[in-house]
Amino acid sequence: MTAFEQALLVNVAVLTTTLLADLGPKQVTRGRLTRPLIIAAVIVPLFMHTLFTNGIGLTIETVGLAAGVLVGLTAASRLKITRQASGGTVSTTGGWDYAAIWITVSAARTLFSYGASYWFTQSMGRWFVQHGALPIQVSAIVTNGLVLMAVAAVITRTVTLRLRSRNALTTQPATVHHPHS
Repeated sequence: MTAFEQALLVNVAVLTTTLLADLGPKQVTRGRLTRPLIIAAVIVPLFMHTLFTNGIGLTIETVGLAAGVLVGLTAASRLKITRQASGGTVSTTGGWDYAAIWITVSAARTLFSYGASYWFTQSMGRWFVQHGALPIQVSAIVTNGLVLMAVAAVITRTVTLRLRSRNALTTQPATVHHPHS
């Protein structure tokens, strides 16, 4: 499997899992919080074979993590949280603005992966080598940055959703939903 095909698989898995979990009105359940974390736990060992602990590799991994946290926080902020009066359950509603964030970021990662594989491979490789990477490390560094971005976004979204739903249970007044209103 090429680096681009790997990136495409990661992006499709993260996007599909997240949108299925969050679009429209959805109750916050243990399964809903756990499924994306399982996907993230599977992605990392499948696609990250080397973890860089110094140099440009560590820098790119750190930037990927930071970008993922920012994406996860931004997306999670677009989920509307409500607490139902009956049973005190918490639900969220993810709309088009929420979906647009995930779709845009996934498309950008995919486009970058395609470009790294086919359009600007040599110039990107030269840039990484000029910044201390070995030529054989370039693909792994790029993959790690993109995978960590995707995984950090999913984990941040999940942690934020958990914290916001727990907060809604303790502070938000329950709303009564009328079936015909």
